[in-house]
Formats: sequence, structure tokens, C-alpha cells
Amino acid sequence: MFRYGLFKTVLLAVSLSLSTIACSKNDTKGNTMPPHAYVSVEESPETFKKNNEDIKQYWSFDDNPLNIGSLGVTFYEINFPSNNGTATFNYPNIPSLTVDNVGMTSGFYIHDKPKRGIQSVRIDFFVPNSQGSYAVTKKDAYVAVQKLFKQLEEQGWQNDRRVTSARISVQDSYAYVTDENVSSSFLNYQYPLTFDQFKQLPSLQFWDLRNGTDVFLDITMQYNFEEEINNYFYMISLDFSSEKIHINSYLSYDNPDDTMESVFIEAYPDLPQARLYAETQALEIGLDVQQDQPDYTLPLVLERTGIDTSKFVSIDPYKITYEEFMQRKEAGEDMTPYYE
Repeated sequence: MFRYGLFKTVLLAVSLSLSTIACSKNDTKGNTMPPHAYVSVEESPETFKKNNEDIKQYWSFDDNPLNIGSLGVTFYEINFPSNNGTATFNYPNIPSLTVDNVGMTSGFYIHDKPKRGIQSVRIDFFVPNSQGSYAVTKKDAYVAVQKLFKQLEEQGWQNDRRVTSARISVQDSYAYVTDENVSSSFLNYQYPLTFDQFKQLPSLQFWDLRNGTDVFLDITMQYNFEEEINNYFYMISLDFSSEKIHINSYLSYDNPDDTMESVFIEAYPDLPQARLYAETQALEIGLDVQQDQPDYTLPLVLERTGIDTSKFVSIDPYKITYEEFMQRKEAGEDMTPYYE
């Protein structure tokens, strides 16, 4: 039932090689401004095309290239030469976010759900150093990430802990995601990473954010070390989605007739178990679980199902472990007392 998102996983497969990355940017001083894309979620494809009419030479639209059943999905891409584009994400009541050094922005929409508009928007950009080269040190990358996170915080973006995630403190989140015995790769973006800690992050790292109740942002950072130049290439991906797509990223709509309401109601009894698994891992490495830590209410879930996700309280991991719970449940024992 739980998944990271089919479309996001497919779009994540980006190669970081010398053959595809320009080592330096063109100097734009006094020259033509780099191409600029304007993107959003829930806007119609027609609005997208109108907003980006002046860069249509960089467009690419492909109807259902993955041949996913009978879905009728159109993926779009805007590819910029030399990774020298600029992209701005706009959404009502949220400050615009503009990033440079963009190599590609992409998204998709489903033909039989025209009212939803574009479902997800992703912006891929590369980290440059002070000389404009994309061959950078880890220190260059650290400075760039700190600058991005400061901007996001000033614009009201908050850390988004999913309903299946362990309830641990901001301070414990780094120890949690960097422990080899823990499966999570999602780090609280509000944790103040030192440079030494940043250097210890794996080559693929995730952060989950939200702004208000409408827009969710998944940040992916991945890097590749090139021995020939003894330096790194860092790419950061900003994946914006609406609430409905955010829910769909961890609840799989397996059948064409599935609705968010039916799937969430069916999954509701399993969500505390998923959280228990994550929290058991936290306890096993010596971290504390904050059981009174409130969740975020998913407004769409509350509206459609009556389920208030802020009221989720998982099985008490201090009483039994996840393995013990599953053994008792499979043996037919009534596990109701372990839910609050």
C-alpha cells in the first residue's frame, strides 16, 4: 500500500556524468538573459504553454511514454542548454521561488482528469561554485544548500512529517537518518546541519516540506564524484505537488476505480502499524519517541473521509515491539488495547 510515488521514481533517474554536465556557465553579463520557465501545479496545460510561449523551442511533450495501462498520461519536459536556465515556481498565496542553473523542469497531467491540471512539477538544478563551475567541493554544496533552506524558511516552508513517520525531535532526526540500521532517508530540513555532518550524508538524500495546506515539496539531493577532476557534481531536485498527489505518493491507487476516499479508509488501520515500525527503529538505536507530538491535519482527508490525521496515535512502542505486535495479531489476538 505504501510507496514513494511511481512518477517521482521514474523522473528521479538522472545521470550525473561529465558527458552531460557543462563544467562552467556562460557569462550572461551584457548578453541575452538565460531562458526562464514559469511552472506551477494544478494549472492547466494551456496556461503552462501560455506562460512559457517565449521558450517553446525547449519544450517536449510525450503522451504516456511509460505505457502505464490505460492511464493516458502526458509528460512534459523543458530542457535548457548547458544547464543555464532559470525556473520560477508560482502558486496562489505562496511566495514565488526562483532558482538558477536549471537543467530541466518536468511534470505530467492525466487526460481524463482535466480539472486537476498539471499534477506534479519538478525542477532540476546544479550547484555551482563561486567561479560558476559545476565541478564543486562539498563545501560549495553545503553553502548552496544552507542558502536554499534559509530562503525556504523565510518563505514559510515547514518540515512535513508524514503520518507514517517516526515522531522524533528535530535534534534526533540527523542521528536517525544516518544510522545504517534505519531505513529512512528523510531528514528534517530545519535541523541545523554543520559542515562535518553535511559531509556524512549519503549520495542520495531527501527532505519533505509543505507550505500551508496546499503545496508539498520534496527535495532530493544527489551527487557524483569525478576522479578525473577530483571534484563533485551536485544536482538538487525540487518536486512540487498538490495535497492530492502528496497523499498518492504513499497510498497506491491500484485500480482505475479507486478513489482517495476509499483507499485512505482501507489503509487507515495499517497506518499506525507503519508508524510503529519506524518508531521501533528509532528506539532500537537509543532515540526517544515523542508520542504527544502532533501530526499535521491533511485537510482533504478530513473533508472526504472524516479522518483527522492529527489525531493519529500509534501503538505504544514502549509496551511491545513491532515484531511482537505482528505475531500477536497474526495469531488472532485482539490488538485493540494497543491503539489509543
